[in-house]
Amino acid sequence: MILYNRMMHSIATKTDSIAPISDKQIAKVQELTLNYITCASQIYSKSFAAIPIRFDLRGKCAGMYRRNGRERLIRFNPWLFAKYYKHSIEQTIPHEVAHYITDCLWTFRKVKPHGKEWKSVMQAFGVEPKVTGDFDLTGIPVKQYQRVAYSCGCKIHQLSLIRHRRVQSGQSEYRCRDCQQLLKATS
Repeated sequence: MILYNRMMHSIATKTDSIAPISDKQIAKVQELTLNYITCASQIYSKSFAAIPIRFDLRGKCAGMYRRNGRERLIRFNPWLFAKYYKHSIEQTIPHEVAHYITDCLWTFRKVKPHGKEWKSVMQAFGVEPKVTGDFDLTGIPVKQYQRVAYSCGCKIHQLSLIRHRRVQSGQSEYRCRDCQQLLKATS
């Protein structure tokens, strides 16, 4: 009976879709993000500007700090935040703000994304510097990438559409890691 209940729960969760976080939760995430930025201003005795916060991230990534030229922004995944709200509040928000603060403090130096500088900011926030989360993506919308079958002498490979197009245009060729034969598209 227990096995049956687990199986039925598994089937139910595969078809159930997670709703993104509510407007109230979005406001809370924005407030906490700005609080961490303010906290960093006090810790480092330097003013850090508030940056745009978007809730348009999809897939397996809970958050992302991005800089494009002078434009800086933080993106969050509203579905993962809904499913893992407590974790997102405790880990994802300070994680992404730490990237922003690190970028502001050490802009022109070669800094690893999760290097000692980022870790020091996380520790200043009083948060363990964890690099990635391991999330169950059941019910989370994820982009599906089309694959194309290729073969060699020992097995079938699945190349991404991008790699397939590179092969078709003559830009690239790929070899099997095991038998070293050139991969060829299967019709």
